[in-house]
Amino acid sequence: MKLIDLIFVIIFFLFSKIAFSSQWIEGNKLVIQGLDKITARIQTFEVDVGQTYKFGVLDIFVERCVFSKPIFKPESLAFIKIKDNSDRLSEVKFNGWMFASSPALNALENSVYDVSILACKKVDKQLKKSLSVEGKK
Repeated sequence: MKLIDLIFVIIFFLFSKIAFSSQWIEGNKLVIQGLDKITARIQTFEVDVGQTYKFGVLDIFVERCVFSKPIFKPESLAFIKIKDNSDRLSEVKFNGWMFASSPALNALENSVYDVSILACKKVDKQLKKSLSVEGKK
């Protein structure tokens, strides 16, 4: 009887650890797509988390990005801040979470630019450094 209880407790802990673990993976690079409505040009660019990217008169700062584990439905989220520098005073036009699967859910409202996120990913910085060193030889 005690052996069955021990097995039950072990199985419970294994399944609870899987069930309660987070479904999100912290990324370090965000893929963003920007549309200039005046020229009708689309630009796709990658921004490191903690960095700012200049797109036209917009400054896009990526504070955080996360993506789902492969066993869950694919989704990427990013917390970004977008400043509009078109006036003399730079003002924050967007500050919040954007979703890759639903870009219109929480979107930037701008008459000239549309900004949406495509994916969040985790790039191994050691691998990137080793590839750049090999390319210089």
